[in-house]
Amino acid sequence: MKDATNRIEWLEAVRELNKAKKIEKAVLISMKIDPGLLKAFKLKCELEKRPYTTKIKELMRVYLEN
Repeated sequence: MKDATNRIEWLEAVRELNKAKKIEKAVLISMKIDPGLLKAFKLKCELEKRPYTTKIKELMRVYLEN
């Protein structure tokens, strides 16, 4: 009986671990941006060797933390 209880506890722990690993799917958005602003932003990100979409997400996180 103790062996069965240990197995159930182990299965529950694995289930919780896998549940914690689930990440929400990213949401696709669309927005209008001034062409000159977007071009300058993309060029600066290119100079920094960073994808511009990643930089946008970083800026959003920083904004929310302040």
